[in-house]
Amino acid sequence: MNEALFYSKLDDNHVQCMLCPRYCHIEPGYFGNCHARKNCDGQLISTVYGKLAAINTDPIEKKPLYHFFPGREILSVGTTGCNLHCVFCQNFKLSQYDNHYPVMIKNSTPEELANQSMAAVKNLGVAFTYNEPFVNFEFMVKASELIKQNNQHTVMVSNGYMNAEPLSILLENIDAFNIDLKAFSEKFYRKYSKATLKPVLETILKIAQSGKHLEITNLVIPTLNDEDDEFEKMCDWIANETGKNTVLHLSRFFPRYELNQYPTPVETLFHLYDVAKKKLNHVYIGNLATAIHSNTYCPTCKTMLIERTYYRVKLNAIDSDGKCTTCGTPVISHC
Repeated sequence: MNEALFYSKLDDNHVQCMLCPRYCHIEPGYFGNCHARKNCDGQLISTVYGKLAAINTDPIEKKPLYHFFPGREILSVGTTGCNLHCVFCQNFKLSQYDNHYPVMIKNSTPEELANQSMAAVKNLGVAFTYNEPFVNFEFMVKASELIKQNNQHTVMVSNGYMNAEPLSILLENIDAFNIDLKAFSEKFYRKYSKATLKPVLETILKIAQSGKHLEITNLVIPTLNDEDDEFEKMCDWIANETGKNTVLHLSRFFPRYELNQYPTPVETLFHLYDVAKKKLNHVYIGNLATAIHSNTYCPTCKTMLIERTYYRVKLNAIDSDGKCTTCGTPVISHC
């Protein structure tokens, strides 16, 4: 068993977890909200440390990250548990794991994961993804440190619902983030994710200010978060707070978990894409086969720099520094 970081001991062997904005007060023998940290006789234990429920080699575009080593592959790992409970969860068998959704677990030490990453042919590094990787904080901190020592790269795909101090530790060895901004409404977060919006925005700001690579994903759900006014406010906030070059992925929703809603209409995605492009330089549509909305174009001269067909990637007019070969505009932060 591995003792968790960021918790306080209280009276009667109770503890309070300080990892995320929930600040769970946990009685002996019980789990926190994420179902990944348990009070064992007054000691908070990470029950998912090194327990990998998913491990695959994926295109980096699948995270999705489009401006971070495009066309490369990355070893992707996940465990179980999440500190959000979205009724529309697209990967609920891992994130909302319980006895109803049994999964195969592979035990791994941080050292073993770092070695596996090095052994994989042409592998970029490791992406912590699939479920919410933040609930496996202690493992991720140690593993990312070792991976970076091997001169490989690290990625975190997250809901962004985390406290500032543990995030600061992650920023030491995580190179790139994709943060899922589920909506731009406190009401939405409370009703459909059982959480709040403000901490997610604070996480996005802190990552942007750190200089680490940042991309944002918005899962567009019909009638719930696709209203023009709210969407425009979200795009304005991104443009003003993290910059017009921040990459925004608009992902098509399909019915999953507890939300039996119809898939996002293609016309809605195209419309919101056009709205976002008026405010942001780099907008993409995911979960939909559409070339023009997947390619990367230079915001200055409009040259097509990267052509994408599903996860097949062709670098057309981009140099090794991530600049447009036609006009020299920097576009890709890591190439």
